[in-house]
Amino acid sequence: MMLKKWVQHCIEALKDKWEDETYFFDEAEAEKIFKFIGKLRNDKGTSSRFEVMPFQFEIVCEILCVKERETGLRKHREVHINVARKNGKSFIIAIIITYLFFCQPKIRGALFFLTANDVKQAGELYKTVSYFIETNKTLKKYCKIVPSRRLIERKDNRNQLVVLSSDASGADSYSVYVGCLDEIHEAKSDEMYGKIGTGQGAWDDPLLITITTASSGEDPLNLETQIYSRCKTIQETGADDPTFYYRIYEAKKGCDITDQKEWERANPGIDVFRSRKDIEVMANKAKLMPYQENMFRRMFLNQHVALSGEAGAINMDLWDACTREIDYNSLKGLQSWNGLDLSSRHDITAFVQVFYDELSDKFIIYPHLFTPKDTVIQREEQDKNPYSKWIKDGDLIALEGKYINFETFLDYIYEIELEADFQETGFDRWGSPTIMNRLEEKWDIVPMGQGMQTMTPIINDFECFLIDERLIIAENDCFRTMAKNCIAVFDDAKNVKYSKKKSRFIIDGIIAMLMGLCLCVDANGVMHYDPFDALENLERE
Repeated sequence: MMLKKWVQHCIEALKDKWEDETYFFDEAEAEKIFKFIGKLRNDKGTSSRFEVMPFQFEIVCEILCVKERETGLRKHREVHINVARKNGKSFIIAIIITYLFFCQPKIRGALFFLTANDVKQAGELYKTVSYFIETNKTLKKYCKIVPSRRLIERKDNRNQLVVLSSDASGADSYSVYVGCLDEIHEAKSDEMYGKIGTGQGAWDDPLLITITTASSGEDPLNLETQIYSRCKTIQETGADDPTFYYRIYEAKKGCDITDQKEWERANPGIDVFRSRKDIEVMANKAKLMPYQENMFRRMFLNQHVALSGEAGAINMDLWDACTREIDYNSLKGLQSWNGLDLSSRHDITAFVQVFYDELSDKFIIYPHLFTPKDTVIQREEQDKNPYSKWIKDGDLIALEGKYINFETFLDYIYEIELEADFQETGFDRWGSPTIMNRLEEKWDIVPMGQGMQTMTPIINDFECFLIDERLIIAENDCFRTMAKNCIAVFDDAKNVKYSKKKSRFIIDGIIAMLMGLCLCVDANGVMHYDPFDALENLERE
């Protein structure tokens, strides 16, 4: 089979790029790969004939054909492909997996794992590999394919390709030769990545592949964000990470969304996998509908931007500008209006005091956050939050037991009351009637809703106070984490609330703060902020 000129040029360029005293580029392997690809059939598109694009062939060869001179083993053991949607990245991975499944010598009983955020998503990659095999008589005769179990097994060497659940349960019991994690920007944790990576030690040149599009970039614990940051560190500092290979296709930050050169930077498969006309239509739509721009930047330009419902509701620069180190003793004897959110007994319960300093016309916010002591380590491992550090620093109060005992919690609040002048305390009107009765025996309890009708006015006030720096917020890293992870939801009338369900972390401290702030504002005759009135006044001026 005569190689096409572009293939010959590509191989020569890759030899020049990779060959040195330590590594060589296996030209014969590259030619073998191109011929192998030519025998595969396409499972998508208008033609069954598979035409590999130069960028795809280049990536496959850089992963499989760069080898150590001393051992002949592959240089790259971990691969990260980050590119906008609909650019054929799944074909790249399917080619690599299929090739290694049949053409890697001297492996027996090897496991090839495909996983994603759900079995259906991982199943799409499985279908492509399965189609490659089923439509090739030579490959098919060596395999047993079980679609119901999403399993492909080699009859001669017992190599298996399987789809694995994304919850990582049991993953540490397998010795994986090739593992692929698809769409890691949606991964709930990095547990599967860690388990597969640490379970590959039995093989000389295993391969761990992550493929994805951009995440919001707002969550440092997100797996895509972690690996993207690793890539950028290598790129910017020249850090040595010889077994790691990455390709990131993204537009320049802040670029004009109608700039076709930027489309090409993020879409190497443009005009083949992705219609240029489609991108143009979507770009023009985003120009006319500003709320669509972030969606366009994420999906078409592969940029790290938050979509609606992902962006933090609270401006953390403004929050930090209002944060102070507060000695609680300086607040003793002052009147406080409080918010209480009991939340789940297994998470964090919040009691937040709000004080009003009439001289400075500022509100002082001091949180008391509680968590059960016996489950701290378990929850740290589950959601990767530094509960132990927060407890050590005094930002989180650990109460004995596996759950928050209401009586123990009350004893703590009784101690606080001895040093403060409690006025009103807001409590969820839908909370436990029994607990409500107990609280009312001691304090002036105000039942409050947590829906949009109650929350819209006080959230408007809160945001206005942040902008005007009329808040003094006690330094507390746990409390700050709650603020950072708040997600706002709106109705058609632009009413707003902070959503516990959508927020990425427990936000009970923020809800308790809003209840206390609402009571404090009303009690001290402070005018509520109305954005519509403000807009009308601005127009009059």
